[in-house]
Amino acid sequence: MGLHRAPRAEDGARNQINDGWPGGPCQPEKLRLESMKRLMMVGLAHLVIAGLAVTSTTGLARDRTPKVIASGARIGIVNLLNAEVMHYHAAREAKDSFLKIQVVHWPVDDMLTEALKSQLDQLGLTLTALTPTDSLERARESCFVNAALADGLPKHCSATLVEQASSAGVEYLILMAPGLNNSDHAGNNRDKDVTEAMRGWGFLTSARAGAKDKPTLFNETELLLISISPEGATLRARQWGGIYTSQWQSYTLPADPKAIPRDQLDELQPLFAAMLSRQARDLLGQVQVGR
Repeated sequence: MGLHRAPRAEDGARNQINDGWPGGPCQPEKLRLESMKRLMMVGLAHLVIAGLAVTSTTGLARDRTPKVIASGARIGIVNLLNAEVMHYHAAREAKDSFLKIQVVHWPVDDMLTEALKSQLDQLGLTLTALTPTDSLERARESCFVNAALADGLPKHCSATLVEQASSAGVEYLILMAPGLNNSDHAGNNRDKDVTEAMRGWGFLTSARAGAKDKPTLFNETELLLISISPEGATLRARQWGGIYTSQWQSYTLPADPKAIPRDQLDELQPLFAAMLSRQARDLLGQVQVGR
């Protein structure tokens, strides 16, 4: 069973983005409003989508040659995605739009393990859930969130990944990390009308949505298969989560849209679990097990 990392104490203070991201309150007013206008446009566009919409992975530029790994290989599963969701609301007036992060109490580590376990078992591969090392946690932004992973792993990240794998005695890592909505992650598939601040799991709401329109979920995450050898860490396969989306069909307007109750946010867990399962299936679909 995977290890669930409890929310950090500082996570509760992250309800409103204020660290200088596009659209954050530390940005100049003109830039902030411009970013929010772009977000409003995409919010309205996404909210007309119904059901679970999955874009074909063939649109992603990558080497489609199957990645061969040995039968019985030991694979460590590592989660670097915090238990939180991002909420962007497009108001009728740009000044009233907001972008917030709310902590959730989901066992994200277990969700990742569950999404991978049955498929890895079928492939004859051994799964081990790992807690990220401190050095890997510190490297999250530079090695994954801000990295151009289509070109492979940044060279400076190899030692940290080797340390993570070696400490657990595994030959491969499958790692989930948030990514930005930019060309480094999405390639030509990124939505140019959406701010690059979108990362991780979240949803979009709009004051202009009709009564039947529901919030749209987004999944800005990377799922990576990394091999470990004496030469270092090598990215063998990746699956970008931004091509998957869904709608929050059970959503009802809360008393305070800026502070959605915990039990209502919990309705999202199975929806993100379903998207993660599809993402995991598509990642492992790139893998061929040797004899």
